[in-house]
Amino acid sequence: MPLSTVLGAQSLVQPAVCTTATRPASPYTGQAIYDTTLSQVLVYNGTAFTSVSGLVYLTGGTFTTASAVNLAANTFTATYTNYQININLTANTVDANPLNWRGRVAGTDTTTAAYAFALRGPRFDTGADTSGGFGNSQTAARFTLMQSPFETGVVSATIFGPQLASATSYVVDSTGRGVGDPDAALSGSGYFDGSTQFDALSFYPASGTISGSYQVYGYAIA
Repeated sequence: MPLSTVLGAQSLVQPAVCTTATRPASPYTGQAIYDTTLSQVLVYNGTAFTSVSGLVYLTGGTFTTASAVNLAANTFTATYTNYQININLTANTVDANPLNWRGRVAGTDTTTAAYAFALRGPRFDTGADTSGGFGNSQTAARFTLMQSPFETGVVSATIFGPQLASATSYVVDSTGRGVGDPDAALSGSGYFDGSTQFDALSFYPASGTISGSYQVYGYAIA
């Protein structure tokens, strides 16, 4: 796929424009493309096309009154080691409601009792320490503890090595705003103590439903 030269106030080299499906079949090391599917400039490093920035957008979407949100199979691949997941919550139907997650393989949740987690944080109104819950040898891990009535909530989690044949760890920060409930900023971490190579994950409320949106990014490997 040839490169075109753009002349103006200064000379620029424009990378080839393509979709993820129409990337060059035999790229050379250092070749630059603009992937319109991802809206990203990518450079071939000899093995794969990687982003010139630290985070590469992979997938995202919205959900309404969902009992579970399942990422598509092969969201996690060998292209990236670590992943960032941002969740923007707009509705939750049950008070003191855990938002849990599980790793997935080929479209199926892994429910082995090998998850562990611990969440704590201060209340915004008093500064008092608040427990977001903890557990060991569980069938799921926890992202946050949601309130109801509910206004807004955000979750930002980094998943470490889900595609590796070793334990998968995560760290998470979250905050939410309830109606008449004390708001808290919760932080924590946890892991799945096993060698399962996850290709995706699901997140879901322990009961009831949730609405909102999510985005998943891969951390580029230098």
